[in-house]
Amino acid sequence: MDHRCNEHTGVALMSTGVGDGRKSFFHRGIRSAAAGGLMASLLAACGSSAAAARAPATAKSGKVPAYSLQATWSAVGPTPHFTAVLPSAHKVFATNLGAGTVTVLSSSGKKLGQVHTGGTVHTVMVDRKNRMVYVTDIARGYLDVINGATNALTAQIHVAKHLHGLAVSNRLGLAVVTDVALSKAYVVNIRTNKVLTPAGIAVGANPWGVAIDPKADLAFVANTGVDPFASSPSLANNPAGDSVSVVNLRTDRVISTITVGPHPWNLVVGRSGTVYVGVVGTKRVAVIRSDKVVTDIPVPGTPHGIGYWRSRGLIFVNDTSTNQTSVIQASSAKVVQNISVGSQPQGLSVNPANGKVYVANQAAQTVSVLAPKP
Repeated sequence: MDHRCNEHTGVALMSTGVGDGRKSFFHRGIRSAAAGGLMASLLAACGSSAAAARAPATAKSGKVPAYSLQATWSAVGPTPHFTAVLPSAHKVFATNLGAGTVTVLSSSGKKLGQVHTGGTVHTVMVDRKNRMVYVTDIARGYLDVINGATNALTAQIHVAKHLHGLAVSNRLGLAVVTDVALSKAYVVNIRTNKVLTPAGIAVGANPWGVAIDPKADLAFVANTGVDPFASSPSLANNPAGDSVSVVNLRTDRVISTITVGPHPWNLVVGRSGTVYVGVVGTKRVAVIRSDKVVTDIPVPGTPHGIGYWRSRGLIFVNDTSTNQTSVIQASSAKVVQNISVGSQPQGLSVNPANGKVYVANQAAQTVSVLAPKP
């Protein structure tokens, strides 16, 4: 049992373990706010009340840093799709969508190795504290686990059918993955590699991206409505794919559904539980607060990968159709810069220590490194 303070209220919270390894948070017996043609199809398709209770917080004050293209890495393997950065190991991991591999790179772009997982690897995320790397296999339904220190494949957890989106929380000891074909989300205990919801949690149409707010025990799932595994082309694009499902990770139930526009792709959770989701059909980033869209931020093209630099309150969005990465200032909800990157940028990751951004350019088969100017 451990004790800590709620950073928003200053009230002591008590954390007690439960049987599946998750934690429930209580304050004087009351739940706190903190608990409140596969390849062709893929390549084409890829071109809460708890949050309301918290007052908005401000990021580190000062001028927004200007970004520039610092480097372009080419030794990243074929069809790089997503990246993840592990600062303590000075490594960047890039999934090679069609090759069934994950390329391991040094912080200078040198290729350190390649991890063979098999299948069709999609999203990659890291548990920075435990130096573990997690990868979804969309072809076979596995969650692959890689030791970030040794680059060894340590486990392949069969979760469902066609896994796509992925979010990892060290604080909760959980991963949440989405199945794009079954329209479900699954919760995995990353301490035991056990699937906690084997039947899945029914969400909206064809979920792709997912993000976790660990302070509120919530997961946000983007219901994209695009299914590369549909039995016919006419069924591959579902107009019902226009929302974000909010999942309570204490009860494994959807507690609200928020309409955001056609084909939301990927999303991140910012300060005070604010959610930013790229909506392909509107060419905007929808900003969600208190279970509703409070504003929409126009971006140049179709928003795909998205990341967040918490200490400076910056959101980064890959615009796949224009080959740019947009920098958004969260406090003003405006694009402050557009940076040209490689062809068909997909996923990206942000180094929380220095704000560097690693953009996977799928068609160019490169990774663009964006860095803030001193």
